[in-house]
Amino acid sequence: MNLMLSFLKNKLQKKKKSIYLLNDIFTPASSAKISYIERKSIENSLSKALDIKGKQIVIYGHSGSGKTTILQHVLKSKSVIKITSRCISTSTMDSIILDAFDELNPYYIQSFSLNEKDTLKSELSADYLGIKSSINASLEVSTSETKNRILPPQLTIQRLGQFIGQASAIWIIEDFHKVADSEKTKISQTMKLFMDMAEDYPKLKVVVLGAAEHGSEIVAHDRELSNRITEIPVPLLKESEIELILRKGSEALNIKFEDKLIKAITNYSNCLATIAHQLAYNLCFNNNIHETLRSCKTIYSIDLEQAVNDFSNEKQDTYDQLYKAITEQKKGVYKNVEIILKNLAQLSEEYITQSELLKEIQKEHPNYPQGNLSTYVKQLASAKGEETLRNNSGRISFSDPFFKSYVKMINYKYDS
Repeated sequence: MNLMLSFLKNKLQKKKKSIYLLNDIFTPASSAKISYIERKSIENSLSKALDIKGKQIVIYGHSGSGKTTILQHVLKSKSVIKITSRCISTSTMDSIILDAFDELNPYYIQSFSLNEKDTLKSELSADYLGIKSSINASLEVSTSETKNRILPPQLTIQRLGQFIGQASAIWIIEDFHKVADSEKTKISQTMKLFMDMAEDYPKLKVVVLGAAEHGSEIVAHDRELSNRITEIPVPLLKESEIELILRKGSEALNIKFEDKLIKAITNYSNCLATIAHQLAYNLCFNNNIHETLRSCKTIYSIDLEQAVNDFSNEKQDTYDQLYKAITEQKKGVYKNVEIILKNLAQLSEEYITQSELLKEIQKEHPNYPQGNLSTYVKQLASAKGEETLRNNSGRISFSDPFFKSYVKMINYKYDS
């Protein structure tokens, strides 16, 4: 009798659906967890590199390709302790070091109070707290009255490596492509130093993430680094993978996206998971779906227009600023970026070759040089050009399909 009751109870529990929040399913601004889709080849390469003592790692690919999401998934599966530093255009190596030092705070406060029997850890904890006090006491005041922390002489890269190594953590540096080349050279030197420290701290390593087409664009290599760094490319998602995200997410929320709607979202997303997540989120929110439903509900393609408008309205100011930033140039015969964007936007095909684009441009500007086109397409596909374009094996497209619509609108207004 007891066995029968236990069987029935387990059966009921299996049938009972978990309740998820919309925010946890479609996550346009953070790493996906519940709606995460496996990318086995990349995950295996990353997992292997993490296990090799002294091996440093560069993960690269276009923004929105899923670099951070994959890294977070693999680290969680391996129960790896991490500290993370995020770069902006004004980041320097000193500011990155200070940021990493701050991230270590929870480990060393706890270490100092709970692990007094560990002589080395106690000494490092005391050193950590001493340096922390020095940093807090020293502020540099600029002419604009902005207070900046000064990197104390005793907080060297080697010392930071000891702190990170003793915490058995790895150091993740995100968006490193945004900083100046001189700082990229310094991170190469840091990787080299961390390799040498691996004998004392086997788990110590740097994982650098950046939006680039090649790993060498993020970190300036030297010969000693070439065989001791793993470069892991993360390509954009395939259309089938975007569809899988949508189906997996809808199943968790107990909703059904019409097949026609899934195809449309996939097309709009332009192989970028973040756009697919945002449109799916908008669709659910507009249909008053904020958590897993008790009974299944179908969402139809007729609802997509409002979701697209919501997305576009949220991005309007961003697009205005982006367009002004990337089209600004010194005097010249041609307004190169404006010409390229205008002509690319008015073509109906999603991907076109450079020769096809040149042919379109030369309808209006017969003498437009191929060299100009090559130079500015490369710039627009790089961090300097805000990765406005994607250039996959010579086939060019907008990274963000909504920005393509914006460019169409701008040029229609100017031409009217």
